[in-house]
Amino acid sequence: MNNTAFCITGWHYPPDLYQSLYSLEDADIYIVSHKKRREIPGFIYDLVSEERVLIRPNIGYDWGCYQQFLESGVWKDYKTIFFIHDDIDIHDLGFVEETKKLLKIHQVVGNGVGKGSVSYTSVNKHSYAYAHSNWKPDTFNFQHYTVRGSFFATTREVLERVGSFEVFWDPFKLNIGFGNWSTKSTCGKLEDIYGAVCFGFLSETFGRSDYITEYFRGVKEGKITQETGFKRDLYAFLKRISTIYLEIYYRLRKLRLRVIWIVLIKLFLWPFSGKLRF
Repeated sequence: MNNTAFCITGWHYPPDLYQSLYSLEDADIYIVSHKKRREIPGFIYDLVSEERVLIRPNIGYDWGCYQQFLESGVWKDYKTIFFIHDDIDIHDLGFVEETKKLLKIHQVVGNGVGKGSVSYTSVNKHSYAYAHSNWKPDTFNFQHYTVRGSFFATTREVLERVGSFEVFWDPFKLNIGFGNWSTKSTCGKLEDIYGAVCFGFLSETFGRSDYITEYFRGVKEGKITQETGFKRDLYAFLKRISTIYLEIYYRLRKLRLRVIWIVLIKLFLWPFSGKLRF
């Protein structure tokens, strides 16, 4: 039985990446795909057995894939678990051993850490991103590091203690930006549990290391497509309502019947952040 598992968000299916990971001797590959099985290239099944290609509802973006993987329970058979996008570039398979070394010190290891607010955030700066989360920090000023959803690794013991990721499911597919909400709230939860030593990184350059290059939503060159019109406006509205919710939650807004307001706003937000399926 191998000690290492890879959970890959199957979307782009570049042959080089999958063949590279397949060459690892002490690793099992799992793919969580938000595409239909018939859309998955045939070569994948030459590398990964069909039972390890998990087809799941297309909700929650990358952290949704990762949570769906947790719910499968297969990770419990492994000591080290990598979570990656399939649009990253792997330059050196030595990242596996280097990551495992860092996991002896840290609970979660990412690729490259950015300066300032790029990889370090706080609830008071991005309060909207924590409204959906079942986890809440003790204070509105809580600060923490983040890893990108495109690459991070952790251990079975950490996943057992954390229990679940804090996913904004966005069942209506309004805006991929909700994936960043999942990142912030999940990473906040992790650092709240383990403290400042929680996160380690392979390099001090955001999105890059000697081992791996990450990209932004699969785009290596050119501009990122942004939502427009109704979806953009609704996203901005939900962002504002979520901010107000956190301000009420932390008593920054003085309201009568505070608990009722909290419940009502939470109920309003849940259809957008909850795990609805159509």
